[in-house]
Amino acid sequence: MVRAIVLALIAGYVDTVGYLHFNAFAGLMTGNTIFMGIELATAQYGAAVFHGIIILAFLFGVIAARLMIQVGINSLFAMSTASGLLIACSFIDKTTAAVLLSLAMGMQNSAANRFNGVALNTVFITGNLQKLGEELVTWLWPGKEGAARQGALIFALVWLAYAVGAGSGAVAVNHFEKPLFVPAFILPFIMLRSRPVGS
Repeated sequence: MVRAIVLALIAGYVDTVGYLHFNAFAGLMTGNTIFMGIELATAQYGAAVFHGIIILAFLFGVIAARLMIQVGINSLFAMSTASGLLIACSFIDKTTAAVLLSLAMGMQNSAANRFNGVALNTVFITGNLQKLGEELVTWLWPGKEGAARQGALIFALVWLAYAVGAGSGAVAVNHFEKPLFVPAFILPFIMLRSRPVGS
């Protein structure tokens, strides 16, 4: 549970920094899709292409991390790669940084999305809120399915951690010259105690 909470803190932080610095969300592809739709409708084609590339970068990050895991590479490598991408974003132009930031968040979400048997996302939380609601209904009013299977607590804590991370990212943008160094330093250490895939 602690690992999921820290990853959600990082994701909220990084998404806020990405939005404030690069005018794109790093992990919220729903937001980038909305931007792209508005931009296409208002003939802002260059901006629409930008947000389309951000979405593809996130998808590529998910695929890259999943392939690493499929071939037996520990998720620590994917998290370390994402960490390196966060550092790189602090030194390159904003357009490229926005793409790499999205790539990093796609890798993070794909590399770590099961916690004690509970599947959840740490980079975007809408689905987690849906699961929270479903778990609460099952807990309050058990039906044919019986009692809640996954527990509402982890979904609630991940949502709260994401919100705290977002607030922290907004504060960091105003106080640190390179705010992405903070999550870049933490990210690889989260997976240090994880067992290799298949063990």
